[in-house]
Amino acid sequence: MKKLILICLIALMLAGCEKVEKIDGNDGTSMFVLLEDTIDWKVVYHRETKVMYAVSNGSYNRGTFTLLVDTDGKPLLYKGAEDEE
Repeated sequence: MKKLILICLIALMLAGCEKVEKIDGNDGTSMFVLLEDTIDWKVVYHRETKVMYAVSNGSYNRGTFTLLVDTDGKPLLYKGAEDEE
């Protein structure tokens, strides 16, 4: 499990230049889709894998991705209206 998280974090760091777009007006060009945007954090999911992440918006750690997990410690997957199509 630690290796999986490490691989995900490394992949996100390498893809850090990708933009995050809002779910409204989704044109399919971004790797991530924005679900929630607050002063302190954003919640996004990866377009292909549906894995969800919290992205820090703090002044000292802005842009830090944190994998969201379910109660079993598995990556939290987005289940929304797009999945039902």
